[in-house]
Amino acid sequence: MNLAEQIDQLVGRGFSEERAETIVLMREAAIIIFDAFPETLVLVGGANLVLFQDGVRHSADLDFFPVSGELPDVAKLSEVLLTDLAPLAKLLNLHPLNLKTISSEEGQIKLMLSSNNGTALFTVDITKIGSVLNSGIDELPLEATAVNREANIKFVSRDQLLLNKAEAFLLRRNLKTRDAYDAMDLLAKGASLTGNLRNHLEDMLYGEFDADRIRERIGQVDAKRCRAELKDTLPDEIYQNLEKQDFQPLRDALTRIFHDWL
Repeated sequence: MNLAEQIDQLVGRGFSEERAETIVLMREAAIIIFDAFPETLVLVGGANLVLFQDGVRHSADLDFFPVSGELPDVAKLSEVLLTDLAPLAKLLNLHPLNLKTISSEEGQIKLMLSSNNGTALFTVDITKIGSVLNSGIDELPLEATAVNREANIKFVSRDQLLLNKAEAFLLRRNLKTRDAYDAMDLLAKGASLTGNLRNHLEDMLYGEFDADRIRERIGQVDAKRCRAELKDTLPDEIYQNLEKQDFQPLRDALTRIFHDWL
């Protein structure tokens, strides 16, 4: 699929043309990273939803978990991104790209990529926080759009991603309604928590989250929080439908996920 076809497909899913271009650039970055650091990372989070789960909520975070336990070298990571993203950035009129290291502390790497006019495009975030079960990893070969690169992209499966979203919904210091939306979307696409995934969630809940605490957290998915976080990241038709229902589908999805512990 060429560049124009990729953008048209994303626009057809409800993204603006500008955001569609950013997503194509994120896809290129993922291929470049996996080509440079094979067998090191797995793609998680919002970019996984957009690139591999047909998600329509815009995410400007390219999140990875280091399955090998080792983090990539920051200097090499920055070099390959700036060098190999340049051809696509030129086609998108974003060249020269700027890359800023936000964090390179032990256990975490966070980079911010911005366009030639200083507009923030997306972050590359690699952190050891969290966990990914080996049984929850899928793999797919992808070809780059503007450079001669091909890589096997490892990304967490739909079910594993649902577990990650359930954990994040409860564990984040500041509640994110995007976790609730993503969980609802994954359930609608057939994701489920069974076997080891369910056991992993139960272990996390044990001694930390009783029924009252879970219900309280679900109740915090209110209209004010949803408007602030989701209005600008969802296609208007989808957002308006949720708002008309006072965002009850999000709370219903969370209740379904945590039903056994309520």
